[in-house]
Amino acid sequence: MDTEGALALLNAQHTFPSDHRFHVIVRAGPGSAARVSASLAAFCGLDSLGDREVQVPSAKGTYVSLRVTLPCDRAETVLAVYAHLATLPEVVRYL
Repeated sequence: MDTEGALALLNAQHTFPSDHRFHVIVRAGPGSAARVSASLAAFCGLDSLGDREVQVPSAKGTYVSLRVTLPCDRAETVLAVYAHLATLPEVVRYL
């Protein structure tokens, strides 16, 4: 990934600090979405995501779509969250 290009694009399209919405597709399974949510909350220094998260199961129940809004103080924080998501085995895709 072109980190400098990504940072330039984020800074051009967003004003920081602000909340940033992340879309995460998670494999459905016992507690998998909850583990991803807890991991994101801990990564961002939050006790829990609470109303910052919406979970929507897929039509066949194979996946869960997480829409998570997180506080980001700068563009580098957004990229750090994406890097963290890449380490979670339950995560299939993120936007």
